[in-house]
Amino acid sequence: MNLDFNGLISLLFVTLIVIIIAKKKTSIASILYVALGLRLLVIVFFQNILILPDSYGDTTVFENRAYEWSQGGFYNALNNFPGVNSRFLSWLMALLYSLFGRSEIMAQSISLLFAMGSIFMAIIIAEKIWDKNSAKKVGWILAFFPTIVLYSTLFTREPYSWFFLLTALYGIVRWSQDRRLSSLLITLIGFTGATFFHGGLLLGGLIFLIFIMFVNIKELLKAAIILKISFISIFLFIFILSVVIFLTNYVDSIPKLHSFKEMLDVNLILKEISYRNIKSAAYPEWTIPTDGIDLIFKAPIRIVYFIFSPFPWDINKLSHIIGFLDSICYILLFILLTKNFKKIINDPTLKIIFLILACYLIVFGIVSGNFGTAIRHRAKFFIFLILLVAPWIPKLTLKKIKKKLS
Repeated sequence: MNLDFNGLISLLFVTLIVIIIAKKKTSIASILYVALGLRLLVIVFFQNILILPDSYGDTTVFENRAYEWSQGGFYNALNNFPGVNSRFLSWLMALLYSLFGRSEIMAQSISLLFAMGSIFMAIIIAEKIWDKNSAKKVGWILAFFPTIVLYSTLFTREPYSWFFLLTALYGIVRWSQDRRLSSLLITLIGFTGATFFHGGLLLGGLIFLIFIMFVNIKELLKAAIILKISFISIFLFIFILSVVIFLTNYVDSIPKLHSFKEMLDVNLILKEISYRNIKSAAYPEWTIPTDGIDLIFKAPIRIVYFIFSPFPWDINKLSHIIGFLDSICYILLFILLTKNFKKIINDPTLKIIFLILACYLIVFGIVSGNFGTAIRHRAKFFIFLILLVAPWIPKLTLKKIKKKLS
């Protein structure tokens, strides 16, 4: 892969934006520079030497489709608008290709831009939830975490998903603090944006709306007792109820999610599972449910496989070792989550984030069928997990390392 002119300009453009942000946020400038430098190194250097995991497959399909759609010019690309499905990413890049020409590095640069934006937003959110020290820990982990670095540099849906999910989380954190309609709108914009890149991510928005609907009902009942019901509370309840009803009845056009009835259809779930238990990284055959009763017992096992696989007995390729190291990190983070669960569940903001994360892990965990796909999908939710346990992550400094070595 050669560094073409458009690719070079794109990388310089992303670098300039990061420099501008770093100049304004000097306290996290070093995090942003290190994160950017590492990702530029992967894009420019390592991809010309090594075949990186997930650098083919969906990535190649998305890029080839973008090029194909761009061939007829900008208006032709514009007319290929696919709606809410996995082709949306290709459509966005087709628009750029039609204007500037094909450049895989340019496509990766846009991923890099959203990935860097995600690191910045994660730091801001962590500071709002916790404190500056915890926020810096979040930033440094995201700067170095291997799978986050990898997907930051590939033309995949993950960086876009991170960015819009974090936009939603930012709105959630604001809403829990000020209960303003503007915060609710930011949250809905975030989940809507994420849904364009993966239909299943709409589930988080649905869970959030149901949660605040119940909170709103509780507040309305309390207000009714003292005869102080506000018009804003009634309007908010009607608005949220309307959106929830719409989403649960009219989401047939959204891939992966479909209608609420289909989400509860056991036969469809079993079909989805059977389609995904494929390739060398497939879960063991005994984890595939054959009927509804079997699904109840095997669902927890599949969720565990989704979060923590590959296990040592699953490794049969050199590339699987990378996934194994990734899984160890998730195990350590879940230990922190378990140890501090009461503190998390007793905090209103953290409780919402945890509920959304849990629903994502359950749904994606049941349906996913191989740990190669699981590694990619769970990377979408890694930032959720880091934000929940940030204060309890041990801080590793050079001084501590020197003392241990001496």
